[in-house]
Amino acid sequence: LAVAMNDRCPLTSDSSVDGMSLPTREANPHHRLMLFLLCAFSAHSASALIISPPSSSRDYQQLSSLLASIFDAPAGLNPKVKNSRQQSLKSKIEVLQWNIIEKSLTEEYTYKRYTSNARRMRGKKYCVLVAKECNEESVVGLVEMGMSLCPVPLHRMHSCSGDGNDVNNNGLTTNNRNVLRPQPTVGVLCVNPTHQKKGIAQALIGKCEEVASEVWRGQFIFVDVEPSNQNALTFFEKCGYDVMVDEFGGARMRNAEVSKRRVTEARPHYLLRKILTGTMSGEIVVPDIY
Repeated sequence: LAVAMNDRCPLTSDSSVDGMSLPTREANPHHRLMLFLLCAFSAHSASALIISPPSSSRDYQQLSSLLASIFDAPAGLNPKVKNSRQQSLKSKIEVLQWNIIEKSLTEEYTYKRYTSNARRMRGKKYCVLVAKECNEESVVGLVEMGMSLCPVPLHRMHSCSGDGNDVNNNGLTTNNRNVLRPQPTVGVLCVNPTHQKKGIAQALIGKCEEVASEVWRGQFIFVDVEPSNQNALTFFEKCGYDVMVDEFGGARMRNAEVSKRRVTEARPHYLLRKILTGTMSGEIVVPDIY
């Protein structure tokens, strides 16, 4: 299963963790992270899976190639389409253009963006994790997580006047029991088609949840999914994520930026949320300063 929740969604990072060193504000955090990431071996089929931050230029080159092949390559490269006699001339020209020009430009652009993010987001809550099988040196899966503004429940309080209104932590009454706060958000998740159905996507998401809960001390984790991406919706629902509901009882939607072949646009997405293990269900007390 290749899960592309929102093609490639750049995350707004108010405060985020370096994808290479993953520092936090806790004392001596690297020991915890080494336990979570560098020594993360999970059994999948006949091999073990290693999940860790990218550690070399080769890793970044491979993740760039993986992203380009899954999110940017033309549909004509799909084996089912490629072998079809009904493949249009336009599709064939698009494939030729991709192989000659677009592929290398897109991979170079992606490489520069991710290596730049690794430097720019150092010391913040942002991370990129890659999956490799022990018997291979190539990147077979990728997940990217940062912080974005998401709705979280306020602690219910009563005003001094006793009118029963909800009062937020700044003392202001509100009819909405949710408040926007920077929260751990998965932006990109993908697995090489040749390594699908081995549990790699689940392992990558599980590692994100561990980082968000144990390192970033988050109570929730969020993900944006395009409504048309039924595979992604099904995958995250199986992983315990629920589509958030708006005040009218419908699925909560918000715009998220999607990047395809170096062009970024905003598209509507469902917002899914999961309560992390070890956190209390129900309403959460949100501090004034995040």
